[in-house]
Amino acid sequence: MAIFSEFLESVNFLTVFKFKSKKYSAVSQTELLIKSIKFFPAAGLFIGIIIAFVFYLFNKFLPLYPSVLISIFCLYAVTGGLHFDGLSDTSDGFFAYLKSGDKNRFYKAMKDVNTGAAGNIAVIFYVLIMWSLIISAGKTYSFYASLPSFLALKYLAIKHFSGIFSVFNFKFNFIYLVLLLFPAAGRYAIVVTSYFSETPENFKGIGTVFTEGTDAKTFLCATIAAFLIICLFAGLSGFFSILITILAVLLTALYFRKKFGGVNGDMIGFTVKLSELVFVAALLGFHKALY
Repeated sequence: MAIFSEFLESVNFLTVFKFKSKKYSAVSQTELLIKSIKFFPAAGLFIGIIIAFVFYLFNKFLPLYPSVLISIFCLYAVTGGLHFDGLSDTSDGFFAYLKSGDKNRFYKAMKDVNTGAAGNIAVIFYVLIMWSLIISAGKTYSFYASLPSFLALKYLAIKHFSGIFSVFNFKFNFIYLVLLLFPAAGRYAIVVTSYFSETPENFKGIGTVFTEGTDAKTFLCATIAAFLIICLFAGLSGFFSILITILAVLLTALYFRKKFGGVNGDMIGFTVKLSELVFVAALLGFHKALY
């Protein structure tokens, strides 16, 4: 059950849950973490299932707006704030760099244990933008799928294929699809950033594990997993959305490399949160355009 053990380790790292596995008892924690990187998209789907379920529960007795906010807070709680701190620290570094043009100020601000104004504002903006996007999904988009449409798969795959939900004959709130998938897209962004980046000498840390541990095989496995998960649930909308997300991640990684020589753990976290926003916005836009 090596695969299952590696998946559990990806969940252990990306969430507050800690599952024990005896399969790799003789392997170091770093080696096991490297082996688990290819399962990050699947671990993201696991996170998405939890926050979608939390939304479902609270939306039973609360209005849409607070239910969505609670689901975003659940993302923070389930991940232990992982990547939110990267968003905050990197934003502080950017603000210091833009003010002074000095890269040393960027590094110093990122390493400061105290969160600055830019970091707090970035987290607030992330929550507000994600909240408004998810609300728009709940208010504007619904998905109706029928069995006859699934039987016409050859035609649908070209023009209207909408994912696994086409086998069912029911109407559901599109918000659930968004909540399920954006954590998977965000965790896949870790793999993309790590594969196409390096960590500069003055930033050695957890980021080095990913940038040095993500080889071609790991990247390929994670990419296949991400596309299978997202396209299975969201069809063509998901396919185009993840492509846009990959482009955004690559451009961000290229900027980091050009300006600062690569990425560290906090900058990878920043990319995760950015990719989540890009994916959700793209998914809503492509769904509206295609259907």
